[in-house]
Amino acid sequence: MTPPAEFALPGREVFLPGAVPGRLDALVRRTSQHLVDVALAVGLGFLGGLLVGLAVIPLMNWGVVPPRAILWAPTITFLAVAFVSQILIDVWVPLRRGGVTPGMLVMGLRVEKVDGGEPSVWDYLIRMLLYSLDGVLLGLVAVVSIVVTKRRQRVGDLLARTVGVRVGRPTRVIGAGSPAGR
Repeated sequence: MTPPAEFALPGREVFLPGAVPGRLDALVRRTSQHLVDVALAVGLGFLGGLLVGLAVIPLMNWGVVPPRAILWAPTITFLAVAFVSQILIDVWVPLRRGGVTPGMLVMGLRVEKVDGGEPSVWDYLIRMLLYSLDGVLLGLVAVVSIVVTKRRQRVGDLLARTVGVRVGRPTRVIGAGSPAGR
């Protein structure tokens, strides 16, 4: 994709959406996808904590629960709902929707096995559990592994033998001599 002439600067290359170089594009897409998924889980946790907090106020006024409940009940609910939501988003949703989380749907990504097959529930669990390792130093481990690896994989992807692929792009290499490659 060539940028319009008014955006071109002498000696500089301009990248429009969809024209970002491969490694940077993969990094931006994967990071954005993860942020969307985490924001969804945190939003659901916040909603759950808010609803419990609103339910605790009258119970506290009636003397059914101690006043401390206004602090710990919404907090525990927030943490529990956010945690369960993240598990559902990272494991159950892609298992049921062909390897696509809500964030992947937005960013045009899908999870596949390295050999092109469908990941199992254990593959999704491995990926999810290793988010904690990828998140070390504010995600630096994930950034480095995505930039350095040939298939742009996180540590969780490497151990689960999965890869994040763009939706709509072929996952196999088409040779120059094949009819599809001409």
